[in-house]
Amino acid sequence: MDQFLLHAVAAEASRRLLEQEILRVSSLGQSRYLLRFATASKDNLLLSVRPDLPRFHLLDARRVTEGPPDRFAAHLDQDLTGAVLIALEKRPWDRVIEMRFRLPRREDGAVERRLVLELLGRSANLIVLDPRGVVLAYCHELKSEYRAPAPGAPYQPPPGREAFVSVPVGPEAMPTIRELFGGAREFLGKISPLLARDLDAVRPDEATAESRLAAILEAARSDAWSPVVYSLRPLQEMTEGEWPARNDVLVSPLPLLAPPHEHDSGGAAGRPFTATPFDSPSRAAEAGFGLLERLRDFKNLKDHYEALVRREIERLSTLRGKLVEELERARGSDTYRRLGEALLAGLSDARVQGETAFVPDPYDEAGTPIAVPIDPARPLQESARVLFERYKKGKRGVPTIEKRLQAAHTRLVEWQALSGPAAAACAPADLDRLREAMASLGLVHAKHPPKSALSRRPKEKPARVRRYVSPDGLTILVGKSGEENDTLTFRVASPWDFWLHAAGRPGAHVVVRNPQRLKTLPEKSLRVAAETAAYHSGGRQEAKVEVHFTQRKYVRKKKGMPSGQVLLRRFRSIQVAPRLPSSSVEDV
Repeated sequence: MDQFLLHAVAAEASRRLLEQEILRVSSLGQSRYLLRFATASKDNLLLSVRPDLPRFHLLDARRVTEGPPDRFAAHLDQDLTGAVLIALEKRPWDRVIEMRFRLPRREDGAVERRLVLELLGRSANLIVLDPRGVVLAYCHELKSEYRAPAPGAPYQPPPGREAFVSVPVGPEAMPTIRELFGGAREFLGKISPLLARDLDAVRPDEATAESRLAAILEAARSDAWSPVVYSLRPLQEMTEGEWPARNDVLVSPLPLLAPPHEHDSGGAAGRPFTATPFDSPSRAAEAGFGLLERLRDFKNLKDHYEALVRREIERLSTLRGKLVEELERARGSDTYRRLGEALLAGLSDARVQGETAFVPDPYDEAGTPIAVPIDPARPLQESARVLFERYKKGKRGVPTIEKRLQAAHTRLVEWQALSGPAAAACAPADLDRLREAMASLGLVHAKHPPKSALSRRPKEKPARVRRYVSPDGLTILVGKSGEENDTLTFRVASPWDFWLHAAGRPGAHVVVRNPQRLKTLPEKSLRVAAETAAYHSGGRQEAKVEVHFTQRKYVRKKKGMPSGQVLLRRFRSIQVAPRLPSSSVEDV
């Protein structure tokens, strides 16, 4: 991403997302992660450290296809769900974004997280830090010994931008730029290759170059951008099946002075690129980079399928060649019969030299000697028997080899027939048909059967619970065992139901149904539910018991935890006396 485009996107995301809570973190596959925020417009923030196309911007939720969570996505989801974004900053003159999150109240005492996004090409990375800057987790391993992140070690920011520290973001930076870098063109060349190439294309004098840079710096300071996507053809006309060159799609934070033109093979300029303006830097980034990613993904998948077809054709061609040679040897097995007969007929005249016996040829009137291979450790009669066995084996093998050769030839023709469609595929439907054809030939797995065809999960037994009614008419459910606590919490309760448990004591999970999705539990219902949780706990005989309460969506269970044990991502506490509600109890 261009330096100034990233600046624009970061400012836009900061305006939209500060003081907003993360609902969850999703994986989009290929080192791409989506932070889903609890805003009215359901904002999503894309953090992509995909090496060939790292990017960062807001993303339309309607265009998102989630993938299975990877290790790092699971860590982010567990660590950041319920957290509130309190700062989002781009480091000046560097492609590094830092976000700070205020964590909900947690049992481990953690109160803040930092998330550093480094959009540094193939070294792109996403790193989780504690408030002191110590690495907790990261997405990619790095080969650099100096900057390779390691859990428990201090974070090392990328070097190389020390000369830019004193350069402010705004037109007032011009004197500093002239002093440190020699001029506008030199500075822009180190910061924004896209805008530097554009400036060089108009061949400006130094005054014009400084004026252009001052305008860019003013846009950065005032956040006044006019993003444009330049493409070889209109964006909607660029579809799968074509492979855009590096600069066939450009995302610029501002209109370019010299928009690019299409060039022929001789380098002559042709028609200008299509310019598509956008009202938002994130929308421009999503349109341009999303298109590039889609086309690259299609090309990579097409190349993969073409390679599969090519390798199978090569394998079958090699197999066919070997079978042809084997068939020729089998059909020539009559030679072994002739040698065996000669050896038996000339036993008395045989002259043995090492591994060869010379005997008269019975089929030659002159009796010219022929050489017969033998095993010198065996009698000549035994060597003759071995020759006859080889003759019989060859004769028996001819039909089998012919069948194998015919089968190999048939499969080779079938795979060769896929070579053309693989090369000509230009749409996802073409690859789907190709994949199905390969699946029918036994190489690629077919698509998963529809859900209706999958075996259904056996129905679980309903949780055995105690049921009460609060003074406000809300249903209170109380678990009876560790297993049934888990079922009540994670199978029966809805995310917006309220959840309670006696602090630091074994006891029942208590769930208060919340069909109206209230933000807070009414005071009377809260106290009654808390008293019930205290009563059904190890603190029943105590005068006062502390009870944690939260909403079910903030209750998590890590893999390997015993039955009934959970982790709270956010909670509050209340002190109550253990007692049962005055309403009747119903055991279910």
